[in-house]
Amino acid sequence: MKAFKVALSKFLVLLSMFYTGSQLTAQADGILWKVSGNGLSKPSYIFGTIHLYCNPENLLTQPLVDAAKASDVVAMELNLNDYNTLVAIYTSSMAPVKKPLSEMLTKAQYKTVDSAIRVVLKDSISTYNAKSPIAMMGYLYGSNDVMGCAQPMPVDFSIAQLAKQLGKETYGLESFEFQDSVLKAIPDSIQVKWLMDFCGNMGKSKKEFGDFISSYDAQLSNKLYELSVTVSPEFELYKELLLTDRNNSWVNFLKENMTSYAIFTAVGAGHLGGDDGLIAQLKKAGYTLTPISIK
Repeated sequence: MKAFKVALSKFLVLLSMFYTGSQLTAQADGILWKVSGNGLSKPSYIFGTIHLYCNPENLLTQPLVDAAKASDVVAMELNLNDYNTLVAIYTSSMAPVKKPLSEMLTKAQYKTVDSAIRVVLKDSISTYNAKSPIAMMGYLYGSNDVMGCAQPMPVDFSIAQLAKQLGKETYGLESFEFQDSVLKAIPDSIQVKWLMDFCGNMGKSKKEFGDFISSYDAQLSNKLYELSVTVSPEFELYKELLLTDRNNSWVNFLKENMTSYAIFTAVGAGHLGGDDGLIAQLKKAGYTLTPISIK
C-alpha cells in the first residue's frame, strides 16, 4: 500500500499543493455537492478529494456515505479497485528514471535537496537519487514532518474501499497511462524548480501545505481552486493540461451518463471551483448544484 501511495504522489501531488487561510461560511461552499434537476430522475454527487491526508477514513461521515450509497456507480480519477490499474501504478513506481537527480541538479541544488531530506525524512539524497523531482516532492510532502502523521494516504483509496464495501461498480475517469503522460509533459526544468521551491524554503512550504489541509477540512472548494492556479508562476502554463482539459472531459462524461445512472464522482478538490470547474460547468449546463456539509 505504501508503494501505491508513493506512486500516486508521483503524478497527483501537484494537485495537492494548493493553499488558503480562509474560513468556511455557512453553505457557501463545499467539497461534496448534489447534482439534480435538468431531467435527472435521481441525483448524482461530486466529492473533492485530496491526495495526501492523515486518517482519510475520518472523512467518511454519514452524509458522504449516504451519497455514495444512493448512487449506482462510483467514478474516480483512477479506478483503484481495478487490478490492472494497481499493477500499472506499482510497476511505474519501481521503474528507473531516465535521468537521476544527481544529473538534473546543480551541485548547490543537490546539496539543498540533501539537506531537506535529512531534516524531513531523516535520510540522505542518495536513497532517492533514482526518483524524479515530482516523486521526490511526493516523499517530502508525505512525510511525518510535513503531514504530522506517519502514513498519510490519498482520500481516493478510502473512496475506493467504501465503494467496494457498498457493492458499487467503480469506474476510472482516466487511465494510469494518461495521468503519467500528463506529468511527463512537464519539463524537467519546471519539476526541478518546484522541488527547489520546497527545499529552499521549507518553513514557508510546510506552512502553506498546512493551511491547505486546514482549508480542505473547512470544505472550501472555491479557495482551493483559486490558489491552485497561483501556486507558482509556471503553473499557469500548465493549467489547461492539468485542470481545464480534464474538467471538460469529466463534465462531458457526467452529462452523457447522469440521465441513466446516479454517479458518485470523486476527483481532486482543485477541479471543483473556478469558471471552468465541475461545479460552474454543470450549473451552466442547467443542473442544480447543492453543497452538502460532511461535518
